[in-house]
Amino acid sequence: MGPAKREFVDLYEVLEVSSNASFETIERVFRHLAARYHPDVAESGDRNRFTELVNAFDVLGNPQSRAAHDAALDRYRKQQAELLANASRTSEDFAERHKLLSLFYGQRRRDFKQPGLGISTIESAMKIPLELLEFHLWYFREKNWIKREESGLLSITCEGVDEIEARELARQSPMQAAQPAQSGPLIEVRDNPASRAIARSTVS
Repeated sequence: MGPAKREFVDLYEVLEVSSNASFETIERVFRHLAARYHPDVAESGDRNRFTELVNAFDVLGNPQSRAAHDAALDRYRKQQAELLANASRTSEDFAERHKLLSLFYGQRRRDFKQPGLGISTIESAMKIPLELLEFHLWYFREKNWIKREESGLLSITCEGVDEIEARELARQSPMQAAQPAQSGPLIEVRDNPASRAIARSTVS
């Protein structure tokens, strides 16, 4: 097992400067912070912080190492942007998983003896990238909604059937609640002299 992958550190943040800062600005800020956090300073000395500052300045103070750091920083920022974009897709993922689980349900209902589906068939039906499909299938397996048949194909489980039917019932419930309550048959009452006479005699 190899060494653990170190998390990327933005050295501009360490030195509290912009990534567009000039060398003069970086050097000036470094000297100011280094003087504050130097271990020999009784009130504000911090050896760990001082070491971080020195390491950051060693990289950003050299044009070649700064360029390499800037390239790594650009990749890191793109990865963070992709992470945020994926985090905002939860509603889309839910809809795709519902469609996928319905696909397994439909196959089980159509052919109970051969309920399995292959990856290529699923990928063709769903029309989503394989990486995203594998994510949804992982989720289904963790929830025990699908299983692998002896043939190697994937099929829905009893728990998966319960889940898809529970969702359908939940979807129908608000629709049923929105419908007006049915009363008894309407009885038409015609206004005629006889009915008015009965009404007067009842009141009196």
